[in-house]
Amino acid sequence: MKSRKAQVVLLAAASLAIATACSDPEAANSSSASVSPTGAKVTGSMDEVCKAGQREGGLVSWNSEDPEAFTKIFAEFSKSYPGIKLTSVEVRPDDLVQKLVTESAAGHPSGVDAISIMIDKSGPLFDNHLIKTDVDFTKMGVQPKYISDSNAVRTERIAIGLTYNTDQVPEAELPNTWDELVNAKWQGKVVVDPRGDQLQLLAIAWGKDRTIDFVNRLRETVKPQIVQGATAGILTVASGENKITTNGPSAETAEQQSRGAPVKIKYLDVVPAVDYYTAVPTGAPHPNAGACWTAWLNSDAGRKAKEQYAFKGNDDLPPAAGNAELAVIENLKDAAQVADTVAEISAIWAGRS
Repeated sequence: MKSRKAQVVLLAAASLAIATACSDPEAANSSSASVSPTGAKVTGSMDEVCKAGQREGGLVSWNSEDPEAFTKIFAEFSKSYPGIKLTSVEVRPDDLVQKLVTESAAGHPSGVDAISIMIDKSGPLFDNHLIKTDVDFTKMGVQPKYISDSNAVRTERIAIGLTYNTDQVPEAELPNTWDELVNAKWQGKVVVDPRGDQLQLLAIAWGKDRTIDFVNRLRETVKPQIVQGATAGILTVASGENKITTNGPSAETAEQQSRGAPVKIKYLDVVPAVDYYTAVPTGAPHPNAGACWTAWLNSDAGRKAKEQYAFKGNDDLPPAAGNAELAVIENLKDAAQVADTVAEISAIWAGRS
């Protein structure tokens, strides 16, 4: 998506103030909003929790969202729950986990109320009991299937398919399965990411051995172009330099479409997907506000705002995928298998295997 640059975004509108920074999460601790007592309980319906959150008056969020999009999404939230001042700190999931674990070990409160995480990168948070587990999100209207074992709420799912140039590739000529992509007619016209994104997720459906075999056959037959980054790969397809990218996330593809790029996504027989969750950390100074925000992101209104401003959905499987098989990390066992597979895929693209 867009490059992450250190910045502060201020939005003043009827009881709404947003501060966005990407340098140091310590900036979030300077919020002047009221703070709940340590260990404050979060109980009740969505209405009850959100009213308590409004009384707390503040919300500190660590997330990896584009700042401009995040500002607009929060503005939609504030139409229903005004009076909460947001401090939004832009931080990568890997850095977020390390920061929380380090501060907890040092006995320093992080001062954060809502965090955006990925299951495969968040083991240390779960192991150190840094996620608030006593929030009953089902009473707030969240369906159990969206709640992880660690009490994080799934707030987006990015599906992966083949993003292709609609001016140069008729949809009828595209493969319907990943195996059909291994065809000499695509030689030199397909983009892959050197890091293995997101082909490694196929291992969840196929297992490691079959996935590695597929990648080797793709290399030998198709001789793909190596381009790092989902957006970078899509842009080479949009320009006509390449025809197809295997790392075609639904969000990035939709964003480029909104800018007039001639690209579209085709889902194959297995749909890799990347999930992001939002959770309330233990010791959050505004736990009700954090829980209200988390549950709202999963609501119809939150999903609509995410799709409108960040191009991110939360469907279990995109309607266009039909009866395809889903491949998504749901637990740490999946994460370990994917990590093992991606290392070998990266070695293949680098010519080390």
